[in-house]
Amino acid sequence: MLLKLFTSLWSLINPDRRPDWEKARERQFILAANGLKTLSVTDRGGMSIDPEELRDQIVASREELKHLVHRPEAPNRSFRAAEDAQVEPLVSPIVEAPVSATDCIEVVTWRRLLSGAVVRYVCLKSTSTGGYSVATASMFTGATESLPTWVDGNTNRNIANALQLGDLQWYATVSEAMDAWNAEL
Repeated sequence: MLLKLFTSLWSLINPDRRPDWEKARERQFILAANGLKTLSVTDRGGMSIDPEELRDQIVASREELKHLVHRPEAPNRSFRAAEDAQVEPLVSPIVEAPVSATDCIEVVTWRRLLSGAVVRYVCLKSTSTGGYSVATASMFTGATESLPTWVDGNTNRNIANALQLGDLQWYATVSEAMDAWNAEL
């Protein structure tokens, strides 16, 4: 009772001048944090949580919201494109234009396999054509906390070799490039 009185007096003296959307966002965060079962706070203000609980919540949220995502390879019957919008075809053609090694940027993508292993793809994106090509990929099967130090050295060497040889296959999307890389294995 005394705490409520003190809180109401404090809010009269020092009102919260933040916008309503910011206050609502803070309330949502507090409710979400209070809903975590394994959240613990130390006396010095540090927090820890079981990563499995976070993973479970992320998977549940993805399942709950997957109806919002439209994938071209799995058409959704309720999705309707506007008449004047351009719809990407189910399989995009391979990008045929020549690509110079100097007009590429590096794009790193990850994919979790059904086995639980993780594949790290280092792709190149052509700034002139917008096409993607996988330069190298690495598979990680152990439960390592961080990537080993040799990963970047080998990756850079593999990218340089792929660019020098010039036999990169170019695709319209990064997922197509990753799928093609997997199909060649």
